[in-house]
Amino acid sequence: MEEEKKLVPFRLCTLLDEYSWGSEEWHLADLGWRDTAVRDGWLAGNLMNEVMETYLDRVVGDEVFDWYGLQFPFCIKTLKFDGRMPLTACPEDLTALERYDSLGKEKFWYALEASPDTKMFLGLRKDMDAAAFMAACEDGSVETLLNRAPVKAGSYFHIPPGVPHCIVGKATVLEISQSSALDFRLCDWGLKAEEGSDYGLGLVEALDFLNLSKFPAEALLGYNLEARREGDPENIEHLVSLPQFSVNRLALSEPLKISAGEGASCVAYTCIKGELSIQLPKEYDPEEKVAYLSVKAGETVLVPAEVEEFFLVPLAEGTVLLETLVEHREGGDSYIG
Repeated sequence: MEEEKKLVPFRLCTLLDEYSWGSEEWHLADLGWRDTAVRDGWLAGNLMNEVMETYLDRVVGDEVFDWYGLQFPFCIKTLKFDGRMPLTACPEDLTALERYDSLGKEKFWYALEASPDTKMFLGLRKDMDAAAFMAACEDGSVETLLNRAPVKAGSYFHIPPGVPHCIVGKATVLEISQSSALDFRLCDWGLKAEEGSDYGLGLVEALDFLNLSKFPAEALLGYNLEARREGDPENIEHLVSLPQFSVNRLALSEPLKISAGEGASCVAYTCIKGELSIQLPKEYDPEEKVAYLSVKAGETVLVPAEVEEFFLVPLAEGTVLLETLVEHREGGDSYIG
């Protein structure tokens, strides 16, 4: 019997959607209507949902597969803002599952660049009732009710479900989120409906899951959201750690060996500065041609859970990357259960 081919790290082909407020470029997606295709190696040309249907837990890891089944757990995309994006909010898992048979949408935004006058609006400055918030969205005055913070390269924000948010100005932001298309438009600032937009997901449909309580302003400071962990190297920062996904920032000045533990998750690396290569041990698969994969700034690579050991090797000075994975969690019901 022929031995199974081993999975190897791969990049994906990007997809671009353009809007009046900017654009979004999908680097990693398994949403059905947006499904990125593998770019490298013997899986090249396969869509992410096809990879998941065929290789199951070999892609995401045993624990992640137990929770999410065939649904890949997170999305990664680049948002380019030039103007005023619609004010948006996303539902939590329970609402999303009951109404739309979907995951909810935790979000993490990391600013790659921004003009000096760019502002992030996130959450309410004070408690409000639904009627007053709805009226403010309809007449466009809702901006005065929101927390705001300047956006600059390196700023990052955790956007919990139910919290209204938008960016005004010119910026490029990396978004890491749960695999969900559920962005509800609360206020369009007079923008016309765009082709391909689902304006059925609007203010009225969002009212019962919106968080209309005062949102803590310190969450907009862009400081570390997570404490350092004992034994962490100085070049690794934990930016956000959620049950749905975690994001770490790695500054590479020398090769870094990654060894996965039992039940480990797949991991995605997005290069935000410089260039690196992902290298496999020579004994991993002598026949596999993609034992060395270069990843440039702006590119994302997925390392399947089956790859238990690999090396991150900087190819340029000052290389920085964001690491996305699903960490171990205790108990609870899985999404598919």
